Amino acid sequence: MSKEKKKIYKTTNFHIAVWLLMNGIDFQELDWSGGRQRAQFIFEDFKDREILIQDFFKQEQIQSYISNSQELKARMYATNPPVKYDKPSK
Repeated sequence: MSKEKKKIYKTTNFHIAVWLLMNGIDFQELDWSGGRQRAQFIFEDFKDREILIQDFFKQEQIQSYISNSQELKARMYATNPPVKYDKPSK
């Protein structure tokens, strides 16, 4: 008898990852293999994933929160950019 491989869903969108967690979707792991600039959030895939993600985009309060967060971050970093650290040389 062979083991059935679990289907997974990956996203790099932080806000969708939070939405999936809020809705009880099983988080599997965080993948940084694409570099430290962009993480992939890996979840166990599920039947109505497309519907749940569509619901995320229909939630006006969530979309307003994201939009305002991005605007505030842009204002913060426009006057005080984040420090970028170089990797130490060996």
